[in-house]
Amino acid sequence: MKYLIKDCKIIDKQSKLNGKRVDILIEKGKISDIRKGIKDEKAKSIKGKNLCASVGWMDIGTHLGEPGYEHRETFESLANAALSGGYTDLATMPQSLPAIQSKAQIKNLISAGKSNGIEIHPLGALSNDLKGENITEFVDMHHGGAVGFTDGLKTVEKGGLLLRALQYVKSFDGVILHHPNDKSLSNEDLIHEGAVSTSMGMKGSPSLAEELTVYRDVQLNSYAESKLCIHLVSTSEAVTIIKSQKKKDAKISAGVSYLNLIKIDEDLATFDTNLKVKPLLRTAKDKRSLQKGLADDTLDYISSNHMPLETEKKHLEFPYATHGAIGLETAFAALNSFTTKNLELATLIDKLTTGPRNVLNIDTPTIEVGEMAKLTIFDPSATWTYEQSDVMSTSRNSPFIGHTFTGKVIATINKDKVYLNP
Repeated sequence: MKYLIKDCKIIDKQSKLNGKRVDILIEKGKISDIRKGIKDEKAKSIKGKNLCASVGWMDIGTHLGEPGYEHRETFESLANAALSGGYTDLATMPQSLPAIQSKAQIKNLISAGKSNGIEIHPLGALSNDLKGENITEFVDMHHGGAVGFTDGLKTVEKGGLLLRALQYVKSFDGVILHHPNDKSLSNEDLIHEGAVSTSMGMKGSPSLAEELTVYRDVQLNSYAESKLCIHLVSTSEAVTIIKSQKKKDAKISAGVSYLNLIKIDEDLATFDTNLKVKPLLRTAKDKRSLQKGLADDTLDYISSNHMPLETEKKHLEFPYATHGAIGLETAFAALNSFTTKNLELATLIDKLTTGPRNVLNIDTPTIEVGEMAKLTIFDPSATWTYEQSDVMSTSRNSPFIGHTFTGKVIATINKDKVYLNP
């Protein structure tokens, strides 16, 4: 089937068409024409008042359900959630059951993604069974298609293990992703340590737990002369450390969860367990620093930090609820609704497209005639409400159900897979 995207503004810093309004004709999964005034009566038109088009968005750090936790998320529901939210590509975490730590598992994930209309770029486990004791078979997984190695949001406590991992991936120019958080300091990660934690009567987790680990990690990478991504920072001081280190070490990269760009610890006053996430929500000062870190390229990508969980894990008293929230369907809408005063739309799109791909050495698609269509079509001015019945994910652990946003994904196109939002 043909699709004709009418009068859309290209937002792509890498494209010569950036900022221009054009029509885009897609035939058999390829871009066949780009210009103004295209007419094709056989094509299905995609229209809107303020359409924009970018390269398909990519997420680093999506948590899988299947295999092992199909009651949280199946491949089909994950793909639907991703496409609904504008994502064509997902770099997925290894925390499934069993953990993703073999070539065969990597290939299965890639195949499952293609079967459901998305591209899955698996991240393999850094340590065996994610226990932080011994590194896995990096080379074998690399040959299977793994794009990096990580223990997800589990911090590697042993510096020697992380150093060996950094040294090992150098043989094939691989990348290690590591989430910084000193467990011995973090007080079970209930809430950020500060005035809010005191008022709520809960043990707080100091920013120091993240900052010390970030400092350790960048020093280890400098020593190893390897490639390290600091996955999901949340504090002002962490941004400062990374910014300083990037001046000396070009192989350092870093990302941030979208919730840390729009929410702060004060939002936990209602004890909403869907806002109990890792990394923790910090202060308004930290939020501003994270936003500035994106604007000046200290931070390279924005993650949805999508973590589906069953109701039984979230409908508990706050201290006992499991960390995590789904985010693929709402990341862009929330960012567009709440950060436009401090972050330009072009910056948001860059951190959802080129930024994550650069971190993982994945080629960024181009919006050109003859290229395969990998596009996200969105309207930054459209308003919509995220209702319970609209949730594509199998899980419902979102802090935004019932919220009205400004900014909506209209269509997501991944080659011959075209997903149209209602």
